[in-house]
Amino acid sequence: MLPTANLTAVRRNTNLDALRAIAIFMVLGRHAGMAIALLHASTVYTLCGERIGWAGVDLFFVLSGYLISGLLFADYEAHGRISVGRFYIRRGLKIWPAFYALIATGLLIDAVMPGHHLSTRNLWSELLFVQDYFHSIWGLTWSIAVEEHFYLCLPLLLLLVIRRYPGKHFAALPQIFAVIAIFCLACRFAVGWKQDGTIDPWTCVFPTHLRIDGLMFGVLICYFKRFRPSVFQWMVRWRGGWVVVAIAILLLSVFPLESRQMHTWGFTVLYLGSGFLVAKAVAHEGPRPIRLLSSLLARIGFYSYSIYIWHMFFIWKILPHLHIHSPLGVYWASIVGPIPFGIIAAKLIEIPVLRFRDRVFPSSTTPASMTEPQDKSMETVVAS
Repeated sequence: MLPTANLTAVRRNTNLDALRAIAIFMVLGRHAGMAIALLHASTVYTLCGERIGWAGVDLFFVLSGYLISGLLFADYEAHGRISVGRFYIRRGLKIWPAFYALIATGLLIDAVMPGHHLSTRNLWSELLFVQDYFHSIWGLTWSIAVEEHFYLCLPLLLLLVIRRYPGKHFAALPQIFAVIAIFCLACRFAVGWKQDGTIDPWTCVFPTHLRIDGLMFGVLICYFKRFRPSVFQWMVRWRGGWVVVAIAILLLSVFPLESRQMHTWGFTVLYLGSGFLVAKAVAHEGPRPIRLLSSLLARIGFYSYSIYIWHMFFIWKILPHLHIHSPLGVYWASIVGPIPFGIIAAKLIEIPVLRFRDRVFPSSTTPASMTEPQDKSMETVVAS
């Protein structure tokens, strides 16, 4: 058990928070660019944000897979078992309060504010976390649904591996990842290869069975880091990883999300490139200038969940009332404004709930096993 009083002793990897910041800036650039494009005032940087920013979600997926599996691996190493019930409770208290606060606040504003239209259509898909298969109120929450399904399934998968291969330290995970990766890729080709241009994202982009391979690649990286360090070090040293990153960047510059190349094999290239960056971030602190930049970015990435979940609320519900008439001003306000807004929301909602959670349902892992990777929600309590 990790008492709250000892949380400050937990070391954190600021590089991972820095990657979160990069991912959140990509997403903000994507949505800001889309907003400006609707005003017919696109520029090179707005088009760039719109074109590549959505890939920030793929980076988030690999990061989540790495960090969440690290919690479960740490629990297993500390106790020889996985506390599934405790994991579900702690994840729920991490995700649900801010998420349901977003839903409730949006409905309340639509009900009482002039100029807003109250609509509960598609509310049920939000409340049940199936908005990656069915239309939703907030389009961005599809990725939260994918992660919720991952949180639900991963502990059960690891329990199955433990029982099927006792004492093997999850040695079957590389084969399991390969099966899942091939399955997801086949599904993407089945639904997406004949579609090009205008697509239905709830068919070709959002569903869990099309995207969970990115999360599982994060699990695979964490497995190598903990149980097969020689393989992990090979991944870190392999120069071909930078080639994969370069191919991913080239892919983003050539093919839009709506192309069949991107929403079939393109997603595979993106999570492979993201995984290489995650492995590098875990293994190396970098020279002093990089460490300083990483530390600065980490201050934003620290609150990435709250910024992500509230940024469209800011753009849709708050920004129109700021009376910014310049398209360029709207663009930068859409990127900069959600950051302090999300941090404030985290301090009002997320952090108090996490403090309560860590008092009532403390982590079952020891400080030594939590050194890395660690639960982001733990980090939030440390920072507060």
